[in-house]
Amino acid sequence: MTLSRLLGAAALLAATAPVARAITVDGKLDPGYTLLSVQTTQTSPGPDATSGASDFAAGSELDAAYGAVDQGVLYLFFAGNLRDAICGGEACTDADILELFFDSQPGGQNQLTASSPAPDRLAGITFDTAFVPDEFIEFLLGGALDLSFVRFANFGTLPTGGGGTLVSLGSGSNTGAPGTLSGGTNPFGIQATIDNSNTAGVTAGCAAGTSSGVTTGVEIAVPLAAIGAPTGCIKLSAFALRFQFREVSNQVLGPLPPGTCSFGDRAGANFADIPGDQFFTICLDRTAARRSTWGQLKSIYR
Repeated sequence: MTLSRLLGAAALLAATAPVARAITVDGKLDPGYTLLSVQTTQTSPGPDATSGASDFAAGSELDAAYGAVDQGVLYLFFAGNLRDAICGGEACTDADILELFFDSQPGGQNQLTASSPAPDRLAGITFDTAFVPDEFIEFLLGGALDLSFVRFANFGTLPTGGGGTLVSLGSGSNTGAPGTLSGGTNPFGIQATIDNSNTAGVTAGCAAGTSSGVTTGVEIAVPLAAIGAPTGCIKLSAFALRFQFREVSNQVLGPLPPGTCSFGDRAGANFADIPGDQFFTICLDRTAARRSTWGQLKSIYR
């Protein structure tokens, strides 16, 4: 069986049965996660992240996506790094944003137009035909000259026919409570944080990349009520976008074919024209189920 089919089997077996251990939203991979998607392409526009600092990284990479559902909360872990910037008296404008889209209910917007809630960053992006997102989360990290880093998150809706809303979920310091966001509009208590210390995974370039061995990155907890309380399967698409130039990275999950560089301006990002699915799926099983590890899945579907 191919790797893509193995990953599909892993996603279908992800369930709402209690995970082996409670998941803490701290930017570190927990045992309760199931592997959903793996990166196969080096990172462009780069550079590679090599500092090893828990906050700062010079480049972005999405090495893998993991998911788990427990007690009505969808936990997502993106192994890798997110590029951030150290700024002086002005606001940071050169950081990368993790853009995470949810296709969780009927309707939504397949192409993000000027009527979408964040037109300056997202207008022109088109998803695969089978992916029509309803909500999205943006996550980024910024720092000041005193090396104090703050994480920020936004939440947007994408109703059919255009329009929608975009609100700040708040911000937080990585030295505070893991995942907690404050100072925004966050009625469902979405959590998000990052551990940026990864130095493994894919390197800079556009060729095939090896993404194994990464256990730190961006971690997000989304109560299912925040995305329409779905009971079936949820499709997700994630990519890194460079804020200053509105440039869509080639770090997309599901992955782009090896040999694909960054899209440049976001208006040129049309996933429907690219082979494969630039999204992945996690299915919610409301009945009790035996939790399977990735090793067990490989044994079952070998």
